[in-house]
Amino acid sequence: MSISKTGEAGTTSKRSIGAFIFGLMFLGPAIGILLFGPLDTLRLHVMTSGWTQISATLQRIDIEYHHGDTTTYSLEGLYSYRFNNRDYSSNRISYYESPDNIGDWHAKTENKIRRASASQVLTAWVNPDNPSESYLVRDIRWEKIGFMMIFVLVFGGAGAGIMLFGRYSARQADVASGVVYSGQNLMHWVLGFMSMVFLLISLPAVLSLPSEFRSGNHAILLVLLFPLVAAGLGIAAYRSRKNWLFYGRTPLYLNPVPGQVQGQVGGTLKINKTGLGERWNVRLKCVRQTRSSGKNSSTRETLLWQSSTLPEVTESDGETCLNFVFNPDPELPQSYRKGRKAVIWRVEVEGPTEPVKFQRQFVVPVVEGAANSTLDISTEHQSKASRSQVAAAEAALSQNLDMTLSGDDFIIHSAAGRHLSFFLIFMFAGIAFAGAGLFMLNQAATEGVTLYFMGGVFFLVGTPMALGGLFGLGRSLESRCEDGKIETVRYWMGRALWRRSTEFRSAQQLELKAAGSSSTGNSTKEYFHIRIRDGQRKVRIAEMIEGREAAELLMDRLRASLISDELIG
Repeated sequence: MSISKTGEAGTTSKRSIGAFIFGLMFLGPAIGILLFGPLDTLRLHVMTSGWTQISATLQRIDIEYHHGDTTTYSLEGLYSYRFNNRDYSSNRISYYESPDNIGDWHAKTENKIRRASASQVLTAWVNPDNPSESYLVRDIRWEKIGFMMIFVLVFGGAGAGIMLFGRYSARQADVASGVVYSGQNLMHWVLGFMSMVFLLISLPAVLSLPSEFRSGNHAILLVLLFPLVAAGLGIAAYRSRKNWLFYGRTPLYLNPVPGQVQGQVGGTLKINKTGLGERWNVRLKCVRQTRSSGKNSSTRETLLWQSSTLPEVTESDGETCLNFVFNPDPELPQSYRKGRKAVIWRVEVEGPTEPVKFQRQFVVPVVEGAANSTLDISTEHQSKASRSQVAAAEAALSQNLDMTLSGDDFIIHSAAGRHLSFFLIFMFAGIAFAGAGLFMLNQAATEGVTLYFMGGVFFLVGTPMALGGLFGLGRSLESRCEDGKIETVRYWMGRALWRRSTEFRSAQQLELKAAGSSSTGNSTKEYFHIRIRDGQRKVRIAEMIEGREAAELLMDRLRASLISDELIG
């Protein structure tokens, strides 16, 4: 199966245009703030430097308060002056006509004007070419300019970054020829920009920290968290940049192009460096992405399938090549994106940790089709990779379960407390939801009927989560099979709760059931249950097995040991 270059180019072009428009939504306002804020102030200051300074008489000067989401201030007043034997009056105090609450400039300037008027040394700056134009104060408020520049840099930087990313993606995306690049190429820029954002948004508060602390506002010290976060992001950006400079672009050449759901997904990763060793791991994931709507939209990923393999490593001409091939589940969906929903296929590569850790992610196109890879991976390496996978699955299985297999009989004990973090997170999340629900229900009497609905929803969602997490922490399961009869006993905290019995007549009764997943960084752990189907009943015989490979290994062992006499015959 092939991909049309015209169609792919059209899609890439649309994404590039979309990124340009979206980035312009940030960059446009930033340019507007820059032009009509700091640059306009500097223009006025340069223009008025040639105006004539003459004596003025103050009529009134006041600080006006403007109430809204926050209280802002402006200087309002009236003064008069005489120029070329004609009397003029003006209410133009300074360059800053829009109200704000940045610093204490308004109070200080009002006091300065009043003192100058009382001492009869008040002056105004008058345009000699048009004497009706004047200013009473020619101060440059660097604090306000700095504050406005924060918005310019943050929004302008975000807009420019989005536009450049769209252009970069359009230039780098060469799916038709099967070349894919990692997002690692831009990660240090993203982290560096986020570091700058945290630093800039906290800069005004940090600069005012000494005066605020002396005035008794000790809570102002909390603002120091922002520079600390900025420093952490800056360090991460430095490490990402170091990683990028050490390993380079690392293109991934797909084979076949694109990947095939009913066939194979494979490729060759090229690194312009040798002597990197043999400790590599390649993981292929299929995930479903759902983007929520609304002001606080977020993207949620659900793992549909994943598999790992050892790549075949070769070196030549100063280059390291990693060859790998996967056989995905043929029932999985192909890559697509429609509205807020998408299916993403992702290749994750992990390598040496010294002197610089290698870690890359690639989003690869996968379509329905049965084409196989033409990569020539040696039989020796395939055997080595298979043995390594089996050994890893056996180690994981032994850590997950206590098993005794003897002929057609077996005992499987799924002990309690094996996955503490999984159930603790589940339990505490439930407690948080239920607690929030109770708080809202308590406040509903005074705050309004809406809180009764919201509180009820939070409580009804959180309570089962908390109880489920608590139950999961202490539950265990023991399954015994003797002479084709299986008995399972459910325990909680060592106490038997119930027993179930069923008969095994065919290996086809075995089922593998996904039980959930947990993610830490780029690593995702899958958990599985194994059940026996007996008519309409489904009896669980092993639970919370970590890793698909370990669960499938146990399924194979059970199939081998639980062959009925009818099938043997």
